[in-house]
Amino acid sequence: MSVRWKLVGALVVTAVLATLGGYFLTTRALEQRFAAYRVEERRANAQEFARILASWWEVRRTWMGVDQLFRTRVEVVVLRGGRIVSQTSTLGQYLLLDSEGKVVACVEQAMLGRCTVTDSELAESARRWGVPIQVGGQVVGTLVPLSVAGLTPLEEDFLNSVRRGTLWGGVIALAVAAVLGTVLVVQLVSRLRQLMGATARLAHGDLAHRVQVRSKDEIGRLAQAFNHMAGALERSEKARQNMLADVAHELRTPLSVIRGNLEAMIDGVFPLTSETLAPVYEETLQLGELVEDLRTLTLAEAGHLELVREKCDVGELVKAAAEGARAGAADQNVEVRVEVTPGLWAFVDARRIRQVLGNLLSNALRFAPQGSTVTLKAYRRGPLVEVSVADQGPGFAPDDLPHLFERFYKGDKARSGEGSGLGLAIAKELVELHGGSIWAENDGGAVVRFTLPLVDGGEKVA
Repeated sequence: MSVRWKLVGALVVTAVLATLGGYFLTTRALEQRFAAYRVEERRANAQEFARILASWWEVRRTWMGVDQLFRTRVEVVVLRGGRIVSQTSTLGQYLLLDSEGKVVACVEQAMLGRCTVTDSELAESARRWGVPIQVGGQVVGTLVPLSVAGLTPLEEDFLNSVRRGTLWGGVIALAVAAVLGTVLVVQLVSRLRQLMGATARLAHGDLAHRVQVRSKDEIGRLAQAFNHMAGALERSEKARQNMLADVAHELRTPLSVIRGNLEAMIDGVFPLTSETLAPVYEETLQLGELVEDLRTLTLAEAGHLELVREKCDVGELVKAAAEGARAGAADQNVEVRVEVTPGLWAFVDARRIRQVLGNLLSNALRFAPQGSTVTLKAYRRGPLVEVSVADQGPGFAPDDLPHLFERFYKGDKARSGEGSGLGLAIAKELVELHGGSIWAENDGGAVVRFTLPLVDGGEKVA
């Protein structure tokens, strides 16, 4: 069974149950409240009639002839259908007992002569519902309702009309609920089918397909989330294709060098000496570095790169990285300057932070002009430590700034050249794994900054 019929069936069943439940609860509550109203009304009428009958007795000193008042009948025209209903008067809904408990007046002739002394049922009714008639402080009679719960024809017609109105109201509500529910279900299923079709197209490789967002409800938000997911998949697929192309490109050059040299050695063009093998060895080292960079980047992006964290002074890590780069910088006639605030404690993997600093220093030294300075700074900025590596080279092209931390990105030829194009991407992933952030800017040259959360110097870190 399809979702459409399941939802329609559920809505119809719910509406039917709600209608029936509402009908029975409404009529039951109405009958109970009406019965309570009748009891109070008859008790109030009995008290009023008791005063009138007391006046009768006071004038006549006898109940003879009073039964005529109880046998009076009235005719009432019922508005519904114009029917004429004949019923006893209000006083006719009671019986009269004399001072000895004997029935002396009643519309039901069979009741005349019955006595509370011998009739326990009559005695119980008189005890519970009877209203005494007193003259001069003496009880001369008792007025007792014939039936406390009984309904007159007019009252029954009133209750029946209420029941009919409630039932028809429920039927109309049921019909409206069924129609509206069906319309809503059809719209819902139609939008779900659209999403199903879009999902199928996505599964078959149509990553550019999007669904139309027609509302702001849950289905609309689902469609919006689907479009976001499709966009992310499309970008991921393009990035994957670009990465494969970049990897193939990066591997092609060293492999070509290795193959060319080996073929020349096999053909006897190059002698098999350490000098001819050296370029092959260097290219294998480059291949190894590329593979290791890719492995590190993949593990970091997947969140599977294990970090061995400990509390370290970031300033000391910066100084150590600068010392390691001084020899290479001296060969390029470049000065490495360090400006560090003491006591910059952070909970980090020291080896990975040194790797970040090494990548940033390598890039800076690669493009620093001879006779210039590469400056490393580390200082406190609120709850963070901020580290920057700045050179005095040509800087970043404005169009390249948003893409610098992407894999294999080499935009500005002035800042491309050697390297796999993975250094900044790896630095970004490692910094973010530590809960920090990294960005690049131009300030008299290229500047790359990153932050790490600080801990107090005396704080124990688990």
